Amino acid sequence: MAAVPALDAPSGETESANGETRDFSVETLPAGLSDDELFEYAMKDVRSLGWSAVPLHNRPPMEIQAQDDEQDALRALEEFVRDGNVAFEQTAEYIEGSVHPHGRLYLDDLRSGRFSIQAHLDLHGLNLQNARFILGEFLLESVRAGFSCVRVIHGRGRHSHKHHPILKENIQRWLCTRRMSRHVIAYTSARRCDGGGGAVYILLRK
Repeated sequence: MAAVPALDAPSGETESANGETRDFSVETLPAGLSDDELFEYAMKDVRSLGWSAVPLHNRPPMEIQAQDDEQDALRALEEFVRDGNVAFEQTAEYIEGSVHPHGRLYLDDLRSGRFSIQAHLDLHGLNLQNARFILGEFLLESVRAGFSCVRVIHGRGRHSHKHHPILKENIQRWLCTRRMSRHVIAYTSARRCDGGGGAVYILLRK
């Protein structure tokens, strides 16, 4: 069989050590160069694209404020109160309760003032013992008179020890006792025009 003559590689092509043909030439690096000199040698033909010459603006460092959840909540509450967008029933002063099993059905109408107030009682200045007795007698007489809704003023406790609304807290408990609960359907804090957090509407059974 006749021998096939070897073909010369095309101009510009080189052969690698493993026999592969490259279409580009590999330049031999000078010997004895340090790492920095090798890097400079490799980068000698690199050209700037132009954007790196654009001067950078000196920006002041960003100030990072520590988050204070309590201050944020107080600020939001102040904005609500100032703009008049907060409903009274969403404040800490508001109270309500359903004494009768179906009392919850009447809470919306009661807090909105849709029931006519037919009698009221002011418990300001009374101690707990007298206040409880007088409240019980008042509810009993109101039921006997055929009243369906009454208002009881208990105050906000501003003159009590540590400004604590003692009467207000006890009235909620008294209305659920066996003696008074038989006369009561439900109760809610009064509207602002009727005393707000310092008074309570009481819906009575007939």
